Amino acid sequence: MRRPDTKTSAEPRPTIRSRPTLRALAAALAGALLLLPLAGCMGDPRSETIVIPGTEDEGPAGEAGSGTPFQVKTIYPLPVAEKYKLPVLGWAAGDALVGYFAAGDAPEVSSTFGLQRLDPPYERPKPLAGAMNLDAEYGALSPDGKTIAGFAKAANGIGLALFPLDGGQVKQVSEAARKQRPLYSRTLQWSGNGRYLSYLVYGEARGELRVAVYDEKSGKLGHLPLAGLQDSGGEATVVLSDDGSGALIEDGKTIAMAKREGGGFKVLYDHPSGIGPGVWVDDERFAFLGADGTLFQYDGRSGELSVLLEKVAYFSLSPDRKAIAYTRNDPDDVSVYAGKLQGNNVLSQSAVFQGVIPFQMAWSPSGSALLIDGGKPYASTAQETAPSAVAGDGRRQTFVIRFR
Repeated sequence: MRRPDTKTSAEPRPTIRSRPTLRALAAALAGALLLLPLAGCMGDPRSETIVIPGTEDEGPAGEAGSGTPFQVKTIYPLPVAEKYKLPVLGWAAGDALVGYFAAGDAPEVSSTFGLQRLDPPYERPKPLAGAMNLDAEYGALSPDGKTIAGFAKAANGIGLALFPLDGGQVKQVSEAARKQRPLYSRTLQWSGNGRYLSYLVYGEARGELRVAVYDEKSGKLGHLPLAGLQDSGGEATVVLSDDGSGALIEDGKTIAMAKREGGGFKVLYDHPSGIGPGVWVDDERFAFLGADGTLFQYDGRSGELSVLLEKVAYFSLSPDRKAIAYTRNDPDDVSVYAGKLQGNNVLSQSAVFQGVIPFQMAWSPSGSALLIDGGKPYASTAQETAPSAVAGDGRRQTFVIRFR
């Protein structure tokens, strides 16, 4: 993605604010060098303040002690159908799961069931009414676990469709033929509160992109202009804030924050990104993984870019944005860690599982359980400081960790 050229000579260089420790100062200097103007696909240089949290008496993850809020109570292996890329779509009410599961002691039966619901203790899946023939592997499950959004054939092309998992009638979101636009995104994203569904489409002008926004409350779909961002020849995802005023756009290399201006969105900030999309913490702040493995939090009100954690490979925030699960970017450390997100700090960090490289991590709606879908590492020298991989013959490991 590339933004139109603009004059930047009058813009100030990034400033740094840090706590007075030598370690923090060194990290701040390194962060400033990484964030100097880059010839990226989304951005020109802007002024930003980098906040490096932490004190010298804070210990590394896994040393939180017996008082940690993340003490593992039970680990439930899941009977997934491994032929699917991501067999678990997500969580439903009551800490149930929606996905493609094997049926008890007859795994081969799962191919005839399609999507199923798996309630605690996650042993006997139940077919979902109305979802017998639904191929939703690439669909998006709503945060309440009641609806899958996907693209489906319509009378005038490919359109947005909503599939209720209670067996209700499928809702085809219609739009006039003149508004049919080629898709730029291949996946859909729900806002955290489940009100907005969004994806990117091509605009009318060459290189122009628009944000397609479906409002669950009004039942209307609109295509809003996106200023400051152009087609880079790839694809990207877009997720809206709960109030619909902000949009996070990520293409695997760069993340951009856009805000509502007039009748569309305008990009106000961008940064080189790592694996995985950004996550809205509230309507103004979002967390994202930088290209160097640093987990940042950006505040659109103050322009502050805070460092939450370093050397992170993957992360997931709980629905209430108070807990975080993450893995380290270290081949000798294949543990999953959990901690409390408080302001610009991650507290009470501890290792909760060891011996798996996650493809997917997702907190339950209650925040008391964590879904992990991943694979066994080929080799590891990490010490046994947390529960290790669950039993199984295959390399895939899919399970639920329930905390005390």
